[in-house]
Amino acid sequence: MYSYSGWNAATYIVGELKDPVRNVPRALFVGTGIVIVLYVCLNAVFLMTTPIKELAGQLDVAIIAGKHIFGDIGGRIVGALICLGLVSSISAMTWIGPRVAMTMGEDMPLFRLFSRRSKNNAPVPAIILQVAISNVLLLTQSFEAVLDFIQFSITFCSFFTVLGLIKMRITHPDLPRPYRAWGYPVTPIIFLSVTLFMMYYLVVNRPLQSLGGVAMMLAGLVVYYISRPVSNAPSDVSQTVA
Repeated sequence: MYSYSGWNAATYIVGELKDPVRNVPRALFVGTGIVIVLYVCLNAVFLMTTPIKELAGQLDVAIIAGKHIFGDIGGRIVGALICLGLVSSISAMTWIGPRVAMTMGEDMPLFRLFSRRSKNNAPVPAIILQVAISNVLLLTQSFEAVLDFIQFSITFCSFFTVLGLIKMRITHPDLPRPYRAWGYPVTPIIFLSVTLFMMYYLVVNRPLQSLGGVAMMLAGLVVYYISRPVSNAPSDVSQTVA
């Protein structure tokens, strides 16, 4: 699942894209298509070169396969390539992730600090916030533990985002929709079914991590509802003064 995470990240910066109606679907389809091809080809290489018994239950399957293909030195080379890949992922998320906090700051005065931008239009406070959270997680837990912790909440949010698509089509059928949902309602139902199975798998096999993800989302809801009176305050005050 981690290999595909980020497929929807182009939507986070839709306000900064030229011609988003055209470029957002293109970015989603092309980006996801490239990842699918690379992922399937890479796994085919793993399975063709390395006994399945050695891969079963292992996290560093690429390094194991690299040793079978190129020897011990090859395993180190593959490990270095994986590190470079992670660096590129960090670079992408450093650019995209803070835009979420920035948008929250634009919508809710309680988080107005994170909506501030530099002269070059970079959301500096939001970037600092993300760096701080990332460092706390990585300095207190292993990389695998962090993935286990966030996986359920990411899958959960994806599930309800797509479920919201179906709800909006039913409750607000007349809204303008510049983006087409190809294959609706079959494609959303397939996505929801697969995602629901993944959440079930995570709850059964990683109950503590899944519970931690639920607790984090509940904390987010508490903060959201606390911020709502603050968000309404400026408009109420302006109406009173007027």
